[in-house]
Amino acid sequence: MTSLVQNENLSRFDTIASQWDDSPMRTEMAKAVADAIAAAVPLEPHWRALEYGCGTGLVGLRLLPHLGHVLETDLSPGMLAVLSDKARAAGLDKVETQVLDLTRSPPPAARFDLIFSSMALHHIPDVAALVRSFFSMLVPGGWVALADLDAEDGSFHSPDVPGVAHHGFDRKTVEGWLGAAGFTAVSTRTAHTVERAREGQQHRYPIFLATGRRP
Repeated sequence: MTSLVQNENLSRFDTIASQWDDSPMRTEMAKAVADAIAAAVPLEPHWRALEYGCGTGLVGLRLLPHLGHVLETDLSPGMLAVLSDKARAAGLDKVETQVLDLTRSPPPAARFDLIFSSMALHHIPDVAALVRSFFSMLVPGGWVALADLDAEDGSFHSPDVPGVAHHGFDRKTVEGWLGAAGFTAVSTRTAHTVERAREGQQHRYPIFLATGRRP
């Protein structure tokens, strides 16, 4: 199942990469998530951070001024190409990109002070395993910050969108995964709420931010 879902994600995100930043909903959500991370985690200007499932860097580039270096990772080369173009145009030298799919490949050798992710978990079949990988990639005292959908009825994505492994998550379940992986100071909070019209009705989809610290 993992390979099928990730193949669907790779194909879809490569196809839509050039239009990704055109969505006001995505840019608004990215700003809210970045602000929530900055409020929840004591960011330091010397930190090395990794963003997992970064897309075009809408969250990571907002956090970049608060950090020393950000490795932006995604399974989609198309998304990373758009991000690289934006970083180059802005003259940013604290950011680099790397194709990374931790469901198929081992973690990088480097260790990080912060690993963060926004709206990537629902594309990952085995999130608990991913959280354990994140723990192994952090230095002692490092932080994880993961934003995604609260459990929803499946209406957030259109029925024809491939590569969706979960219709959001129960926050206590996510906190349990973090605790089981070894994180302490685990907590969740609402980072943003997306409003969408579906079949003539207005739906509200809360986005949580889960954080934890490696002892």
